[in-house]
Order: sequence, then C-alpha cells, then structure tokens
Amino acid sequence: MRRKKRVYGRQITNVWIWINTLSLAIADGMCGFRCYPLAAVETLLASAQIGQGMDFDIDIVVRLYWQGLDMVNIDTAVRYPLDGVSHFRMLEDNVLISKKHAQLFFGMLWRLPRLLARHWR
Repeated sequence: MRRKKRVYGRQITNVWIWINTLSLAIADGMCGFRCYPLAAVETLLASAQIGQGMDFDIDIVVRLYWQGLDMVNIDTAVRYPLDGVSHFRMLEDNVLISKKHAQLFFGMLWRLPRLLARHWR
C-alpha cells in the first residue's frame, strides 16, 4: 500500500507541475537523474529562494522552465523496494509540497501571458 501512495503522490505532483508550467514538458517532477545548466541555476538562485526540502525538485524544475529552459526527459526506472528506506515524512513533507504547489500556482498566474506565448514560438 505504501508503494501505491508514493506512486499516486508523484502523479498528483506531476499534474500540478503541468498546471504550473501550462505544459507537459516535465515528465516527472520528483524522480530521476537531473542535470541543470549551471548558468540558469545561478540566475535562478540570484532571483528566488528555492525550497530546501522535499519541495526542492518541484521548485527548481518549474522555475527553470519559467526562465525559458527547455527540458530533456530521459526515462528512469523508479523502484520502491518493499524493505526500502524512505526519508519522506508523511505529514510534514505533504504540507511542504502542498504549500510549494500553491506558491507556484500563484506565481504561474502572473507569468500566464509569457507561458502561453511559449507555445506559439
């Protein structure tokens, strides 16, 4: 049952990422190997406070997309072993992630014209 919760949680996060970017460009916002261009990250860190916990992956990938960065997705297997160790704190991290999704949603609203224009370039 715990594995299903993890999968559903990731799927919910992905839907919110798609809403907050108005795009399906980010295939999985919480799992996988990530490489970020250093210059884009430096620019981002100079202008925004990025989440420091379980909200980090969501925050940085959405904000880099908002900066105009194109995403490259490479399928990565996600495994949840039955005896695997998770550092996810059910209540605290879900609250943290929910707050981040809300913050990004309101950030998306004032970026709406630019995000929509990105589809027509």
